[in-house]
Amino acid sequence: MGYFYGIFIKELNITPLIKTLPVIPVERENLHVTITYIGEQRPSQEVDDKIGISIGSIPCFRVRLGQLVLLPNTLRPRVLAVEVINNEQLGRLRSTIMSILRDSGVSISDKYSGEFRPHITIAYIRSKKPDPQSILEMAHEIGIEKELQGKPLLISNVSLILAKENNYRELSRHELQCQF
Repeated sequence: MGYFYGIFIKELNITPLIKTLPVIPVERENLHVTITYIGEQRPSQEVDDKIGISIGSIPCFRVRLGQLVLLPNTLRPRVLAVEVINNEQLGRLRSTIMSILRDSGVSISDKYSGEFRPHITIAYIRSKKPDPQSILEMAHEIGIEKELQGKPLLISNVSLILAKENNYRELSRHELQCQF
């Protein structure tokens, strides 16, 4: 169990393609970009409200999907993910949230807090057979990367999310400033 701020991605429906790979697909409703992992302690309503007010002044923006990657690394991958490109705006959004959390005395348990590699986990790798590198090759052959790479996504809100095993539940949603 843990709490994190993230962005749910509703526009992707690649599960049928991923099911052909020797991996465990992430359920469509759980696809997300993690902005920062907090840990086992939920931030107070006051802190969450501060984040909402601050995020409300940030304009909506678009990101693009990049290539498929194995994370946390290619030697011992646990997940198959797609990179999210537009690190500058996502980085500013993350910095805003992390600053409010730290200034409010919230202990952040994000072991990757120094390194921000935005991505969407699309599948879990549970075994070493076949070789994880071959999973990337199969995904390329099937056309998964072609389906994802360059796809634009609108970032219009950030959610406080509770993760319990394979169940992700939105606890609050904060809208960015969108002008349509």
